[in-house]
Amino acid sequence: MALSDPAARRYADAVFGIAHDTASHDRWLSDLDDIAALFSEPTVYGFLVSTRVPQSDKEQVLDNALTDVQSNAANFAKLLVRKRRANLATQIIEAFRERLNSVRNVAEANVTTAVPLSEEARTAVAEAVRRYTNADTVTLYETVDQQIIGGAVVKIGDRIIDGSVRTRLSTMRRSLAQG
Repeated sequence: MALSDPAARRYADAVFGIAHDTASHDRWLSDLDDIAALFSEPTVYGFLVSTRVPQSDKEQVLDNALTDVQSNAANFAKLLVRKRRANLATQIIEAFRERLNSVRNVAEANVTTAVPLSEEARTAVAEAVRRYTNADTVTLYETVDQQIIGGAVVKIGDRIIDGSVRTRLSTMRRSLAQG
């Protein structure tokens, strides 16, 4: 996860405690995702953070928009707006997901390649990530970017393993220019 506001981690930890006590981790993950998606809408976000809009109007909008989330999650969304922390919604879900993955021993990796991974390559990358992280389960998020030319760039949390041809060529150019 990218560096986050310490407040985001505190909120995520508090919500995680509630989710843990009620064995509702997956439900909270889904609800937090819905809240972050709603707060990411520029028009909605602008409305929710406006000092000109009464809190009761903001809460009414949240009640109408978050009908599919549990009441505790809707109340959490209202708390974020009331405390002027709506901007932390994305960081909160990232911190929550990171904590849940840690408890479940799941590693998430973003893999960028020049061409889509074959099933064999996908399995090899997942196994390499599993060995690197000692995780029981690995979830890969794949992106294709032809600019890396070949190889792969794997991001696991805040760690980046850059095995791209583009980076190797750039390193070689720098070495030749210095030598």
